[in-house]
Amino acid sequence: MNLKQIAQNTYLEFSNYEGSQHIASEFSIFKTLEIIKKNNVKNILEVGLGIGTIPSAVSTCFGNNINYTGTEANPFCLESLKRNLSFKNIKVYSSLNQIDLSQKQELVIVDGKDVELGKVSKLISEHGIIMIEGDRKNQQNKIYSMFPKALFVHLISSKKNHPKGVFDNNSWQGGIKVFFINPTLKQKLYWFKEKMNTKRVYLNRKYL
Repeated sequence: MNLKQIAQNTYLEFSNYEGSQHIASEFSIFKTLEIIKKNNVKNILEVGLGIGTIPSAVSTCFGNNINYTGTEANPFCLESLKRNLSFKNIKVYSSLNQIDLSQKQELVIVDGKDVELGKVSKLISEHGIIMIEGDRKNQQNKIYSMFPKALFVHLISSKKNHPKGVFDNNSWQGGIKVFFINPTLKQKLYWFKEKMNTKRVYLNRKYL
């Protein structure tokens, strides 16, 4: 399966689970998988695992070649993760305070709240990437303050939600915000391409 198919299958699967009203969008899942593949990411940290949508897609796409670390403190979500995931290389902690600082993360996905979000600056690798799923304006401002020189792009979709999914199929698929904290040339080129694509999609939406 290609990345788009894995993203759609995962979105539709998790749309049927209890707690699905807070899952990542189909577009967000796809772009996460794309960035992992293009940057050969091996170590991922997710702040707020929820019911396991993104790690499930990552496991399907890349098997156990990924070292996945996540935080989650909500009892319902912790029980859901046990049911929903068969991912062997995942470690779950209740907060960022518990994570070993020596293991640098190449990709950090912010998909929930953690009062210790500032710890990300010590956990992320030199050319690491941070993705914010959903609006999360407070977390976005926090990351800006930690990495003021980072390149930022808000990726948005040109497609509406799948009619069989949990979200309204008359609404656009949710976007995802991406920070390249110390971008390589390859990351700069990807950022520029996506910046232009976001502008094009935004303009097209205005006339639809």
